[in-house]
Amino acid sequence: MSTPIPVLHFDTTDFPEQDRFDIWRSGIATHQVSRLEPDAPFEAIVDAWTLGDMVVTHSRIGAARMARTAEMAKADGLDVIQVVFLKAGTVTFTDDAPSPRTMRQGELAAFDTRRALVTEGSALDCITCTIARRAFERTGYDPATHGLIIDGAWGRLVADFLLSFVQQLEEMSIKDAASLSAAFVGLLTTAMRARPPSVDGASGRSVTLVRERAEAYIDRHLASDKLGIAAMSRALATSKSNLYRAFADAGGVTAYIRKRRLETIHVRLNAGEPLAIYDIAREYGFASAAHFSRAFRKQFGFSPRRARLGGVSAPVVAADDDVALFRQWEERLR
Repeated sequence: MSTPIPVLHFDTTDFPEQDRFDIWRSGIATHQVSRLEPDAPFEAIVDAWTLGDMVVTHSRIGAARMARTAEMAKADGLDVIQVVFLKAGTVTFTDDAPSPRTMRQGELAAFDTRRALVTEGSALDCITCTIARRAFERTGYDPATHGLIIDGAWGRLVADFLLSFVQQLEEMSIKDAASLSAAFVGLLTTAMRARPPSVDGASGRSVTLVRERAEAYIDRHLASDKLGIAAMSRALATSKSNLYRAFADAGGVTAYIRKRRLETIHVRLNAGEPLAIYDIAREYGFASAAHFSRAFRKQFGFSPRRARLGGVSAPVVAADDDVALFRQWEERLR
């Protein structure tokens, strides 16, 4: 018998009414969460699945405000793309744009956890896909996007895919997880590439533009032993201080380069390349196998050998409750 994709089910009706909001909030470590209707009853029903490089949740939750500050992004280093589809309800969000925007029922948006975001939502029924940035490596696409509402025919196609996706997950096995994740990331990438160029707030986002250009340069030169801030400054015709400022929330340029190299190695190991693990690591400047192994484990929480095995496996440490297990799933996206 095949092993099903790991799933969690959380329902606040299992708890006393006065504790329901706080118990639901305890599972969210990436945002500051508060109630919008303190006097109204609060309920939350959440189903979650882990597919390796992606965690999918289907949530039916009461009205809430969620804030992720630039300081939080710098402190926790979470680097994922979150795609949110609203089956019901509305969400008003504030990001880099000069004024708040509103998502409505049937709309789909993508957010970058490296950037600040504040949302205020009514009671919602929504599907959220939290995707490790390394998952986009296979598509050759850098998803440097934040607050993008994916509309039109492509948006509807992605939304229809998500609705069917959630309905079918319980019928799929753990062996299907990587293929399902890759299928969604591929479709999402195509949809984002197909969108018309946006000019919203472009003139006021010079630091963001420097960051996006620098990230693209880094990805093209990951295997170069000359990759560094001096070479980037010359190639991009920008000052070192601009680069330092653009990567301040990532721990600096050097830390970001190391992170991207590790993510690229992770993808290659997971894809089952026949090269020895350390031969792949050496291509990206790791001169010591021991140093590489320590850096990889620190980044992902597991060994390079486990990454080579691929797929989804049981958590290394058994969780005492569903909240702790869900946090483990999200930690593995780093």
